Amino acid sequence: MLPEIAHFSLILATVLALFGTVIPVLGVVRSRQDWLRYAWPFSYCCFGLIALSTVLLGWSFLLDDFSVRYIAQHSNSQLPMFFKLAAVWGGHEGSLLFWVLALSGWTVAVARCCRERDEDYFSRVLAILMLLVFIFGVFVLLASNPFVRMMPVPLEGRDLNPMLQDIGLILHPPMLYLGYVGFAVSFAFATAALTTREPVTQWAAWCRPWTLGAWICLTAGIGLGSWWAYYELGWGGWWFWDPVENASLMPWLTGTALVHALLITAFRQALVGWSLLLAIFTFSLSVLGTFVVRSGVLTSVHAFAVDPARGLALLAILSLILIVALVLFALRAERYFFPAQFGLCSKEAMVLIGNSLLAVVTLTVLLGTFYPMVFQALGLGNISVGAPYFNAMFIPLSFLVFTVMGFGVLIRWHKLSSEALIVRALAPMSVSVVMGVALSVLFEHGVNLTVCLAFSTALWVSITAVQAMLLRLRARKTKQLKGGGIRQLGMVIAHLGVAVSIIGAVLVSHYEEEISGRMGPGDLLSLGHYQFIYDETALLIGPNYTAEQARIQVRKNHEPDAQILAVITPERRHYSVRTQTMSEPGIHAFWHGDVYISLGEKLNRTDYAVRIQYKPFIRWLWLGGLLMMAGGILAICSFRRQRAAHRQTPSPVLNQTICVWQSVSGDERR
Repeated sequence: MLPEIAHFSLILATVLALFGTVIPVLGVVRSRQDWLRYAWPFSYCCFGLIALSTVLLGWSFLLDDFSVRYIAQHSNSQLPMFFKLAAVWGGHEGSLLFWVLALSGWTVAVARCCRERDEDYFSRVLAILMLLVFIFGVFVLLASNPFVRMMPVPLEGRDLNPMLQDIGLILHPPMLYLGYVGFAVSFAFATAALTTREPVTQWAAWCRPWTLGAWICLTAGIGLGSWWAYYELGWGGWWFWDPVENASLMPWLTGTALVHALLITAFRQALVGWSLLLAIFTFSLSVLGTFVVRSGVLTSVHAFAVDPARGLALLAILSLILIVALVLFALRAERYFFPAQFGLCSKEAMVLIGNSLLAVVTLTVLLGTFYPMVFQALGLGNISVGAPYFNAMFIPLSFLVFTVMGFGVLIRWHKLSSEALIVRALAPMSVSVVMGVALSVLFEHGVNLTVCLAFSTALWVSITAVQAMLLRLRARKTKQLKGGGIRQLGMVIAHLGVAVSIIGAVLVSHYEEEISGRMGPGDLLSLGHYQFIYDETALLIGPNYTAEQARIQVRKNHEPDAQILAVITPERRHYSVRTQTMSEPGIHAFWHGDVYISLGEKLNRTDYAVRIQYKPFIRWLWLGGLLMMAGGILAICSFRRQRAAHRQTPSPVLNQTICVWQSVSGDERR
């Protein structure tokens, strides 16, 4: 009975989403202000019903209701409870239901936080979000229904994919979906601005915290996915240029550009076209990522499904969203193009250059990801595009972006003389180059160009961010400026996160060591400064698997009586229901890097193929991601203070913009 109630709840939510779209639109068309207010209660009702549907599906998992096809395919009575709950989004149908839940959740958040602002504009925003809820709700009901019954009822389920039986599954997909879907809010803000009769000059300022929130969630999702691939899949890598990894990276890149473009649009009313287009394309790339994961057109260990029919439906939804939004942009965006003069040595110009580079990087990743599929579809044969292409294209462009980052934070609004820019940049650039060379010599015992460039770039990004904050603090003291302190601190922390990630990525790529060999009880292997002694093999019984666990001691090399530094226990798990064997690596983290051991095939009764890797400073990658997220969170916290200040003092930029608009003739507006 629970699945039927959940199914009916989802149907009712989809119908209400349609009403929540149509009634406010009719209110706009017929100038009925009272009809606009229906967007709020409909959004609340939709979220409640979709949440009820999701909770009931999770409850059915806990009850082992294998009469539901989705539960029978992704659960088992022996599966631990928390994995049963995670299995709600562990397959194709459930993940789409969670996608719709996240979309309705963002809609309710907008409705709750913006209920006291421009009613006409925000009713349009909510109507667009409700339209998206309706579209994806219909898709779930017709093409990906997780509540379908099956006959005869199996006695046991097929179990959850062993690769997904991990804490990473509980955290990674929800954060990734929240990031994907969060950019629907940016899309709705931009599209709603294009539908109003008069330009809504504050749309970018209103959109910024929501875009930052989505960017933080997507950053967390990508970081958790990288960490999950590192410690769960057993190959020891953190990024493989997998199609699904690329699908999450592309909206992150354009979302990063959007965050900075909205800053310029909100404060200077410049780069409005960039902000509108980036909002449209970032959400479109999020839908494209959903298409890649579920269509089967590209092979990936992260893919949920290989159903081309569903993939075509998602592709049709993506095409509809993109075409409608771009047509609106072509017809209405000109109203937002106010005169904005800024020189080449200005913050606006640097953000424009940085955004252009990020767009080129995104196109590069998009081309490398989909070129094999297009090549095959045209009947030209099969071609593979792998890490060599992406590294050769992505890395140089990334260093250009990092260089622009440093100049962007040092430059003032409007313009700065080239002489003043050189004076500001000379000290951090000199220190970065000198220290970069010194650190390269320390690690390499010589000068490695790539390592030297990485250290210099990371120091450049860090020092310029700190210098910009110090200049801001000095200006606040001399000119009695108010506000911006928390946002400035957030910028510094986020840029420090980028620098830390650069160092981690380069050091682990250049200095990791690896050895493979045959090991059994009493055997010894040496790698770098460590020796590894195979102690014994233990047999373990888990809730739904059996495992062979190796106990390997780590000691200091070339020291006969060296003490044990660590004991690492990699496993090979055998899942009987799925008849699948998984390698669970053993990892020990030292302050300077990780020792990573994975068990391969069993060679005889006692011996295994063992792979041992040393990965220096790899955790700096995820530390950098945490710092970027922390910087974004601080930036969001600064908006509350700004809102209180704006309530007391009107924005001079806004007043100036409104005056410019009112002075423009009808012929010039068109």
